[in-house]
Amino acid sequence: MSDISERSTVFKAPRGGVMTLEVGVVTGELELLTSAEEDGTLVLRIRYAGAEEWYTPEGGPFTLHDPRDHEVLHDVIISLLHRPQP
Repeated sequence: MSDISERSTVFKAPRGGVMTLEVGVVTGELELLTSAEEDGTLVLRIRYAGAEEWYTPEGGPFTLHDPRDHEVLHDVIISLLHRPQP
């Protein structure tokens, strides 16, 4: 049995979009996928909602010190990305 867990949330990109390593800035309706690997690595992926191709947001790598932090960190990242715009 694998200890890898994944969470996914669709959100609207903040003003200025989300910078990715592969294609630069992505905007519009996006999906964030986070996965917590067995070694504690937290992997982030972004794609246009409903698309097949995933991109890597700038930043990281990130390491979880407790696997239970995955859900909370996913929610924090979504809150930062989906914050209200002035």
